[in-house]
Amino acid sequence: MAVITISRQIGAGGWTLGKRLVERLGYRYVDEVMIKEVADKIGVTVEDISAFEKDGATKLMKFLGKMVSRDFINRLISEKYGYVEEERYVGVVTAIIKELYEQGDVVIVGRAGQYILKGHEGVWHILLVDDFKHRVRFITDKYKMNESEAERLIKTRDRIRTNFLSFFADKECHDDPRSYDLAINMGNVTFEKAEDVILSLIAQ
Repeated sequence: MAVITISRQIGAGGWTLGKRLVERLGYRYVDEVMIKEVADKIGVTVEDISAFEKDGATKLMKFLGKMVSRDFINRLISEKYGYVEEERYVGVVTAIIKELYEQGDVVIVGRAGQYILKGHEGVWHILLVDDFKHRVRFITDKYKMNESEAERLIKTRDRIRTNFLSFFADKECHDDPRSYDLAINMGNVTFEKAEDVILSLIAQ
């Protein structure tokens, strides 16, 4: 049983690699969009959460049913957070990722998993980076954007990522390889090779 966290620069292929890994390992896949959705929903009123729970067909509850227990969600929404909105959100994200860790066999992409689960047994922290021009090409190919749109997206997302990670660790560079078990330059490594290296690492 293992947990893999993937931190990545946008355009370095983190979501793609994460999904490829779960296909080979049979693990569950959780990306930052899913975790953000859960945290955002928990941020509304208890009455709204109850409404979501009664509708088993909603995308949110389907996700919750697969990823975290109903008892866990009940504990979170009943918790009395005395923080500002950002700190409350960070607290919820932290709780969700730690719950996923307890369940094991999961690949977590984004949402500061490398900091939240630092030092936890059975966790492997992966960093994916790439040259800016390669990241632009990846975004233009994957999302059918022109180069200027891709460049603006990357710069915006890089800034947002840095700001978010700063809630969890006060660092000037969150891509310091010393914070990870493995750093991969995806401009020089294929997805297949990256998969093989990561699988060899967690098999140790």
